[in-house]
Amino acid sequence: MRASWVEAALIFSGAVVGWYTTRRWRISGAQAAPRAPTSDYLAGLNYLVNEQPDRAVEAFLRAVAADSDTVETHFALGALFRRRGEVDRAIRIHQNLIGRAELTPSYREQASYALAKDYLGAGLYDRAEKLLLELSTAGSYRMAALRDLTQVYELEHDWARAIEVHRELARVANPPQPLAIAHYWCELAQAALIAGDYPQARTHLQAAHSEQKRFARGALLRADLAIVLGDTELALKLLRQVAVQQPAVAGEVWPRLLRALKTAGRIEELSSILLELAQSGQVVADALAHAAILTTEIDSPQLQKLVREYVSREPMIGELVAAFLPEGGEIDVGVLKRLCVAMRRQAQRAPRFRCSECGFSSTSFFWQCPGCKSWDGFKPLSPSELLAPANRAPRS
Repeated sequence: MRASWVEAALIFSGAVVGWYTTRRWRISGAQAAPRAPTSDYLAGLNYLVNEQPDRAVEAFLRAVAADSDTVETHFALGALFRRRGEVDRAIRIHQNLIGRAELTPSYREQASYALAKDYLGAGLYDRAEKLLLELSTAGSYRMAALRDLTQVYELEHDWARAIEVHRELARVANPPQPLAIAHYWCELAQAALIAGDYPQARTHLQAAHSEQKRFARGALLRADLAIVLGDTELALKLLRQVAVQQPAVAGEVWPRLLRALKTAGRIEELSSILLELAQSGQVVADALAHAAILTTEIDSPQLQKLVREYVSREPMIGELVAAFLPEGGEIDVGVLKRLCVAMRRQAQRAPRFRCSECGFSSTSFFWQCPGCKSWDGFKPLSPSELLAPANRAPRS
């Protein structure tokens, strides 16, 4: 498989060199005769025919390097190798370009950015950062460099630097993900919470709130802090707001709601809170029922009511259950609990969440998609989707 794409790459590079030679001859017209292929180019073709792709690559690179006018061919080869995973070859090509004394400033800038992308692909973040910092100060690649720098600092979990770069990017262009900076503050707040530095956590959460007023993750972390500090009323207020405003993250609300009530010794209030939230709308009620099915026992009568109504409306689940009930019959508590246990077991074996941006699915919830690195794209799968055969093998 590897050899096939390498051969394709060599054919492409040979075609590029051949096209460039022909193009130069056509442009020059009668002023110059067409240039004969170089010995390196012919040697490369010979290696390719004899199934020696590595030696063919070296020969083609020498053929390109022999002509100082084939800069664009270098970029084409470098981009091809990077896309195919041959980052080491891409690095060599772009380093060779930068080493040319006669290279114009615009081409040198382009080569520097291409080399930075090579380093990113190779996981050499420190080298990529150095080049990107230079490119981010000015020039045609400034915005691209700033965007890539945020990626570097996200990968390194250097959230403070990510905030700085995001602010700089916002001054010159619209950031591709405006909510990212609020998430950076939340990452810092979460680290402070884990370390027990509650004043610092509060400071970071205030910064996140100043960036985004109705921000689910910030409110959830503020609820975590309130629970730790014993402010149950504030925690419950925040959790109610998130449940109503962002039903998609009910899976994050539910365990916090239980923890807040249990910590304060007020678990008997669960039914009244659920009734209040359910009255906010069907979407909120279904989201809470779905989260409860997958995370806890359904002992509360009000919760049992929410779950029963929820599974009855689900196309696949409701029809299957109705088939085993007498006409007009209702799912009793025993059947309901066994159904929830079965769904919970299925959820442990299959992805429970999917990114709305790239389709990446996972058994765990992420604020930032591990696949496409977008923020706030993860959504819970419905019971029907959980039982679908296509979702039975988790991707992470």
